[in-house]
Amino acid sequence: MKKVKTVFTAFKEMHRLEKRLIPTAVIVAVVTAVMPFVNIWFTAKIIDLIDAGADMKKLALYIALAVGINAVLFFFNYFLGDMYYMYRSLMYNKELQNITTKLFKAEYQKLESSDFKELIHKHSEAQDRVFSSFVQFSWMMRDFISGAITLIISVIMIFPLLKIGFKTTGDTYFEKPVFLLTIFAAIAVMAVVILIVATQMNKAWFKASDEYSRLDRIFYYFLNMFSDYNTGKEIRLYKEQSLIEHTATDKLLTDGEKILKKASLHTAKSSSFVAVLGALVGFGIYLFIGVKGLYGLFGIGSLVLYCGAFMQIINGIMKMAVTFGKTAEMAPLVNYYFEIVNTKDDMTYGTREFDDDKFEIEFKNVSFKYPASDTYALQNVNLKIENGEHLAVVGRNGSGKTTFIKLMCRLYDVTDGEILINGVNIKEYSKESITKLYSVVFQDFKIFSIPLKNNICANEEYDANRFYACLDNSNIAHRVEHLPDRENTYLYKDIDQNGVEISGGEAQKLALARALYKNSAVVILDEPTAALDPVAENEIYSRFNSFVQGKTAIYISHRLSSCVFCTRIAVFDKAHLVETGTHQELLNAGGKYSELWNAQAKYYVN
Repeated sequence: MKKVKTVFTAFKEMHRLEKRLIPTAVIVAVVTAVMPFVNIWFTAKIIDLIDAGADMKKLALYIALAVGINAVLFFFNYFLGDMYYMYRSLMYNKELQNITTKLFKAEYQKLESSDFKELIHKHSEAQDRVFSSFVQFSWMMRDFISGAITLIISVIMIFPLLKIGFKTTGDTYFEKPVFLLTIFAAIAVMAVVILIVATQMNKAWFKASDEYSRLDRIFYYFLNMFSDYNTGKEIRLYKEQSLIEHTATDKLLTDGEKILKKASLHTAKSSSFVAVLGALVGFGIYLFIGVKGLYGLFGIGSLVLYCGAFMQIINGIMKMAVTFGKTAEMAPLVNYYFEIVNTKDDMTYGTREFDDDKFEIEFKNVSFKYPASDTYALQNVNLKIENGEHLAVVGRNGSGKTTFIKLMCRLYDVTDGEILINGVNIKEYSKESITKLYSVVFQDFKIFSIPLKNNICANEEYDANRFYACLDNSNIAHRVEHLPDRENTYLYKDIDQNGVEISGGEAQKLALARALYKNSAVVILDEPTAALDPVAENEIYSRFNSFVQGKTAIYISHRLSSCVFCTRIAVFDKAHLVETGTHQELLNAGGKYSELWNAQAKYYVN
């Protein structure tokens, strides 16, 4: 029952994605089913005319009609077939658009979830294997309808033979009605067997593919890494090819081959059994028709007609059974799509907008655990950030600094406590207002292989003066002005072969410029200068600090020299906020900040 519901839901979604596909597929199915019978009927009729000694004029008329009807049907078949493939492609593109739109809009915490990542990979692997579950359903529907129409027309055409089979009796078993009943029983049994075998085959393939996809995910992870020329240097210098080959390729070729081989052997045995069964039933049909013809119960033309129609019965049943049985594989695959597009966000937003240009951000007893984790990433954090304050956030790796920023930007919700903006819980504000409030440069920022201008402006309108002012304050304007197409130059070579390669430090400067261009009230820099040397870092901070005067700025850095630009410092250690104060106050306190400062300072003191 669940599979039936899934199939109906799939067809409903297919119609929503592309309304012209299903009607076109139905017409193609009808034309495809009718075409063989035109030739069967006209061939039988022409043979009867020849046997009866008909004149050439009458023969020519039937031959012309046969050719003409075939020509019309072939035209419609190819024309509508092309239309069907076009609509199918449009549906597939809209399917992909739905998936990508969902991924664009999904909560950040969903994208970090291993379960959601696994779901996305299963859907991608299924698309690689079957192209699209919706496309497969459209093909299954077309063939099922074609098989059903074939079966109906065949039964109508052999109806006179059935009357003969049930009325005539003789001395031999083959002349008695029971033989005809035996044939129909054999056809019914064959249909049931084919349906069961097809269902089991497709279940086995789905199970094998599900197991294979886990190995495939590892393989494609490394394959994408191979195709990225930015990782090529490290792979070659550390001779990581053998490590990757052992981790991904060998496992795919050994364990993966065993999985697919087992499924293939099962399919081969099942298909062979069905083929033998079909041959036996076909032999019985020819024997029945031959015996009746031998006793002169119908002419040669009828013999051709009945043989062709009876074999079309088998063809129609096999089409229906195979396509119906394939739902065992397709139903779970299409569910991947529905699971993705129907994924609900866990976070809810209010409708409040900011009615002031001053912002006070406060963490009150905030604790946080990542989903599926038993360990606190932050615990009992209390901190108020005043409007216009420049705050440095420092601490060892894993102390909770980046988590602190993710919560502030509401990429996650707190586990305990609350975050207030201007005294109001952050959950009461709209998503748009929260997004607009912050300009952030995370340590894992991304510069895209698109024109430089689009990287900086993102979804904002291009303003040349503002654009180059931001580049200047990020200390990269001079580099951009000397690029081949200046701000219109493509970065990297993924899309444009004439794209310009930029260094890690230059990429960080562009990310800083993007944050400035957004011109938000709160600017957050999470390790923004990690790829820069100390001199370049000092220059960036001097320019940047001047540019964000009047704004609230939060700096996360392992280089404590950046703290001299800040009015206050917050020190994190083992998920706790352990100290706050000015640079001098914290040095005098002799606590965790002093320990970190002295550990770095000894490398710069003679």
